[in-house]
Amino acid sequence: MNREPVFLIYGMERYRYFKGLSGAKVARLFEQHKVYAYVTRHFMTLHTQGDRCIVQDIDDYIGSKGA
Repeated sequence: MNREPVFLIYGMERYRYFKGLSGAKVARLFEQHKVYAYVTRHFMTLHTQGDRCIVQDIDDYIGSKGA
């Protein structure tokens, strides 16, 4: 089984929880900033990190895109 899609959902849920956002808002944000591709591409590193680090990494990535 491919673990990236499962991890992507996990990352979205953690991001939603830590940021206090709705699932729909996170989905739009991830789509807008291509976070899905980023998380999939960096799965091997991200899946070894804790929840706060994953959320911070996603925030850093979104920030680097000019959001």
